[in-house]
Amino acid sequence: MKKTKIPSCFLLLAMIFHCPVLKSQHLPVIGTGERITVFTDRTLYVSGEKVFFSATIFNVKEGTASEYSRTLYCELITPDGTRIIGRKYPVNNSSGQGCITIPEETVSGIYYLKFYTRFMRNSSTGEYKYLMLKIINPFKTEVLSGNVVFDTTLLAMKTPEGHAANQSLEIMAEKKSFSPRQEIQLTLRCKTAVGTPSRLCLSVIPESTFEQSFSPETNHLNAPQKGLYLPETRGISLSGQLIEKDSGQAIPYAKVNLSIIGDKDVLVVRSDSSGKFCFALPEYTGTKDIFLCADDLPDIIPEILIDNDFCSRPVSLPWPRFTLNEDEMKAAYKLAVNFRVSSTFNSDTLAREAPADKNNTSFYGVPSEILVMAKFIDLPTLSEYFTQLPGIARLKTIQGRKQFRFYTSQEEMAYHDPLLLVDWVAVNDVKKILAMPPPEIDRIELVNAIYIKGNVMYGGIISFVSKKNDFAGIDLPTSGKFVNYRFLEECTENITATPPTENIPDPRNTIYWNPAVLMKDDGTAGISFPAPDTPGKYWALLRQTGNTGEVTETKEMFVVTGK
Repeated sequence: MKKTKIPSCFLLLAMIFHCPVLKSQHLPVIGTGERITVFTDRTLYVSGEKVFFSATIFNVKEGTASEYSRTLYCELITPDGTRIIGRKYPVNNSSGQGCITIPEETVSGIYYLKFYTRFMRNSSTGEYKYLMLKIINPFKTEVLSGNVVFDTTLLAMKTPEGHAANQSLEIMAEKKSFSPRQEIQLTLRCKTAVGTPSRLCLSVIPESTFEQSFSPETNHLNAPQKGLYLPETRGISLSGQLIEKDSGQAIPYAKVNLSIIGDKDVLVVRSDSSGKFCFALPEYTGTKDIFLCADDLPDIIPEILIDNDFCSRPVSLPWPRFTLNEDEMKAAYKLAVNFRVSSTFNSDTLAREAPADKNNTSFYGVPSEILVMAKFIDLPTLSEYFTQLPGIARLKTIQGRKQFRFYTSQEEMAYHDPLLLVDWVAVNDVKKILAMPPPEIDRIELVNAIYIKGNVMYGGIISFVSKKNDFAGIDLPTSGKFVNYRFLEECTENITATPPTENIPDPRNTIYWNPAVLMKDDGTAGISFPAPDTPGKYWALLRQTGNTGEVTETKEMFVVTGK
C-alpha cells in the first residue's frame, strides 16, 4: 500500500461519514448450498504415504461456487472425529487439488478424510464431504478398533459400479498386457455436451486398493450454526474477537494489527460492533509465526480471541471393524514393500519445507526520513531522542498519555495516531516502545504523511529497526498474541510419468495420477506412463464431476507381467 496524502476537505468528509465497522462481518451468510465432491487416488494406504485428491466445489442451488470459497480444508480423522492431521489448500475456479501425508505413527484402522470450506462451517457437519480410508501400519500390531459391525463390501451395493458402464466416458488401451517399464498409452474420451462444466481426474492403481465412497448418515452430526463464518472469497483468512479481559465484553471499532514475523508488512482491520474481526491473509505456504496486537486503549486491557482455523465440532461416523479380505491383504503387502523401497531410495530427496523468502522491501517504501542512531550522541532513554534532537517526529502528552506526533504542515496528521512498528511488527503501546534501550536500535524510519492501511487511517509511520532483529529486547504487550499459523499446503511431490534409471527400482503404488485431465476440442485426451516394476492387475479409473456435483466414472483393467 502506497502512502497517500489526503486534502483536508476530503479528510473532513471521511471523518464525518467514516464507519469503522468491518462491513463484511454483517453479511447475512448462512452456508447453505455449498458442497464438495472429492476423488482420491486410492482408498487403501500405508502409514507414511501421501493421499492425493482432486476436489470440486459447487452450489446445489446455483451450480459452481467460484464466487464463494477459495480455500479447501482437509482433515484426516478417526470415525469419532479425532483429528490426526489437518491442512488447507487453495481453490481456483471452484477446483482444488493437493496431497496430505498420513503420519508414519498412524496405527492400522478405518479413517476418514473430512473436506469442507470455512463457509460450510455455518451448515451441519453432515454436509461436509467424508471419504473412508483403510490405513495399514506394517510396523505396529496395534489396530484402531471399530465399535460397530459394518461390512464395507456392502458399499458396492449402495453405490453400484453402474457408473462403470456410463457411456459418456471411455478408456481405451492399445492392449491389455504390459511388461515392466513398457510405455502404457491410454486414450480417454468424454462425451459431455459442449459447454457443460466438468472436471475429470484419472487414477491408475493396483487392484483391490479402491472402494466406492459413500455418504454417511447425517442424523448423528451437528445442526447448522447461525452465520458465524464468512466465505473466503479472497483466499485464506484468520478471524476472532476482541474483548475486554476483565469483563469479557466485546470491544467494538478498535484497531487490530497482524504482523507476519519476517515479512515487512502489517495487516490492519477494525473490529465490528460485536468485537469480531477478520483478516484476509497472503497466500503463503507452510507455517509462519504471526503476532496480533490490539489498540492501546485507556483503562482497558484488551484480549484477542482467535477462532479455530479447523472445525472442532464433534462428528460421529460409521466405525466398522478393521478387516482385510484376501485380495486386500495381498495388495496391502505389496503397498508396504513398495513404500519401504521408495523410502529407502528417496530418503535423500524427501520434500523439505523451503525457507521463506525474505522480503527486503518494506511495505511503506522509501521513508521520509531515517534516523541512524550511530550518528547521534548517546542518550540514556529513547524518549530523549524525540525531545532533544531535531526531527520531524515528537513526543506529546495527550490526555495524560504520551503519544507520538509529526511536526508537519498537514493539519490532518494531528487527528490520527501514527503506526508504530518494531522490526515491522505493529506495537501500539508507547510505554513499551520507550522502554527499549537505545544501544539496541539501529535506526528509526519515519513516514511523514497520512497513510491508509486496510480500512484504517494513520498519521504517518514510525518504524524502529533493531540491530539484531530481535525487537530490541522489547517486552511485547501482554494483550498481544503470538500464533504459529499454518498457511496453505503445497504438494511438493508428484507421481512421475517417466521411469527411473535402470539400476533404481520403480516402486510406485499409485502408477499414475492426474487430478485435472485436459481434454482436446474433440473430447479426447492421450495419456502415457511407464508400467511399474511390480507385476499384477491394475485399474485405470476415470471419474468426472459435473457442475452440480453429479459423478460419473468408468474404469479399465490391464495387467503388468513379471520380468
